[in-house]
Amino acid sequence: MDTLKKLLETHRLNTNIIKTKKITFLGVGNEDVYNISRPFVLNGKTYLPGRVEPRDKEISRVIFFEKISEDTFKATKYQIPHFQDPCITKIDGDLLIGGTEIFIDENHNITNWHTTFYKGSNLESLKKVLIAPYKMKDVRLLQDKNGIHIFSRPQGGEALFGKIGYAFASKFSDITTKIIEEAPLLKDQGDYTTWSGVNDAIMLKNGWIGVLGHIAMMSEGMVRHYYGMTFALNPKTKEKTPIKIICERSDFAPGDAKRSDLVDVVFVGGIIRNEGGFASLYVGLSDAEAHYALINDPFLEYERLPKV
Repeated sequence: MDTLKKLLETHRLNTNIIKTKKITFLGVGNEDVYNISRPFVLNGKTYLPGRVEPRDKEISRVIFFEKISEDTFKATKYQIPHFQDPCITKIDGDLLIGGTEIFIDENHNITNWHTTFYKGSNLESLKKVLIAPYKMKDVRLLQDKNGIHIFSRPQGGEALFGKIGYAFASKFSDITTKIIEEAPLLKDQGDYTTWSGVNDAIMLKNGWIGVLGHIAMMSEGMVRHYYGMTFALNPKTKEKTPIKIICERSDFAPGDAKRSDLVDVVFVGGIIRNEGGFASLYVGLSDAEAHYALINDPFLEYERLPKV
């Protein structure tokens, strides 16, 4: 907890957030849309995947919304049922959509879950291609010229409430559930009271990996506190920079929450680096809303590190 307190104090003294805006979603009635990824362009259209569910349930689906304006998106026919918290990247030129697949019993209770990946050249051709170990969320993949970087998020044992693991594969077909499960943990990130996970990752100009993720803790009464964070990883030496918090719930406009224990939750979904030293950050808030923020690019400082 002391670690998280210090990170928050540093963020509050040096906030990089310039402005924020709530995103409006059309075509979903009264359902909530939150925990979005970053937008992506396909065949001249911009899409934004988001988690969709009623306020009083967690039986979710992911819908691909089409951009109407900077802060308005409309639902399309493309969706993945029983899916949560999407992420987007490209592998071998194809789309790779990841997220948490949920399993439901006859009483509509969630009984199990794991990260699942779908791959295809377009939204109509997506096929399930890879699964993580059961009850492992927040697995992320990133491809560069050398191969594919794998970030895991096991729980239990040395990982406690949840820590980040890292592994590497030379090609996508080499990645298995076992490789994800056995990815070595990155050390010295948070303490025994916190958990963390990767939400998005990008290659930096110097060969380091810029990681966007979350660090979280539980306070008395099982109240959750989630914060957006970044760090950089040298994939060759496994050297990494300290975690820095880049946003918290109070950085955004007040809004709805799914439950009282989720008020202080910001779940960063993705980031797009812009020209001029800025970046667009896409987040879910309090398990009820989605916003974006214009921020100072948090990865610029990492590109001043020695080249890999």
